[in-house]
Amino acid sequence: MRQILPLLGAAALVVTSACNNKDASPSSSSSPAASTMAAAPSASVVPAGPPSPFAVGVPLPPAAIAKVVNPNNEEPYKGPTATLRGVVRIKGDPPPNTNFTFPTGKCGEAAATYGKLFRVGLDGAAADVLVTALGYKQFVPAREEAKKVTIHGCAFARRTVALTFGQRLEVSNIDQVESYMPYLDGAPRRATMVAVPRGAPVKLHPLVGSAHYMLRDELPNPFLTADVFVLNFSTYDVTGLDGQYEIQGLPVGKVDVTAFLPAIDNDAQQSLELKEGVNTLDFELTYPKQKADAADAGADAGNDAGKGDSKDAPKDARKDAPKDAPKVKKP
Repeated sequence: MRQILPLLGAAALVVTSACNNKDASPSSSSSPAASTMAAAPSASVVPAGPPSPFAVGVPLPPAAIAKVVNPNNEEPYKGPTATLRGVVRIKGDPPPNTNFTFPTGKCGEAAATYGKLFRVGLDGAAADVLVTALGYKQFVPAREEAKKVTIHGCAFARRTVALTFGQRLEVSNIDQVESYMPYLDGAPRRATMVAVPRGAPVKLHPLVGSAHYMLRDELPNPFLTADVFVLNFSTYDVTGLDGQYEIQGLPVGKVDVTAFLPAIDNDAQQSLELKEGVNTLDFELTYPKQKADAADAGADAGNDAGKGDSKDAPKDARKDAPKDAPKVKKP
């Protein structure tokens, strides 16, 4: 098993299972609410105080967030900074098809997003790769209170989402007709939120740091998923279909950089000395079909192919997370 601790931080991952948390399921009296409501458990109001040096977008006291993202109570880094950018490509065999079927007409983006095990752009550009930079000792806080994701044509804009503990996730529906009911599998919730067409975003609040959730739809769209990583640091980015990433605000000096594609549990790691200004670092991942097929065959041997919905899930959804990450409820 490859080391992914540089990816999720040195803190031990905390299991956040919705099926084992009484707060994770809405009560029988709950009904779908409009997307203008906040999808968060009830919490006491935090008294106002001086602005926090880091993002506070969830209903937790700033001190609780600081224990995770700034345990040494350091001042935010104000020295010379570097920008790290590059392209992640993948070589080897093309991604195999998933077993999903997609509604015709209303779900124009679904097949392109979820029809293959992973997404590849031109010249082998790898999409949905989480790139993290660690190894510096200074405190670099997240500034925005929310990370934003859109849904269009029954597909999330990206299949990998990353945010820093303390940030909330805002899911906006930019369709003109279809509605969705996004939720974080593994996070407590007391209401089912509806993302109406062109309406206000649904606000989701991960309340555990260094964790791996799955973003899903409560409606019968089993393919509509995204890996959500809640990290205890802010220096990361996720590639688009062009394979490009850019991480800004890094302290100059040595960093350890990891490019990780959750769909195939594959990563590449490099170290480099950052200089002030723009630095470039490209990555190349591999997808050896023969090796992956052998692993899948071994995993499938212990399961009944006809039980539940597992047969309808792509390989990456059936093994939602790396072995070191908390498991969440399967589709």
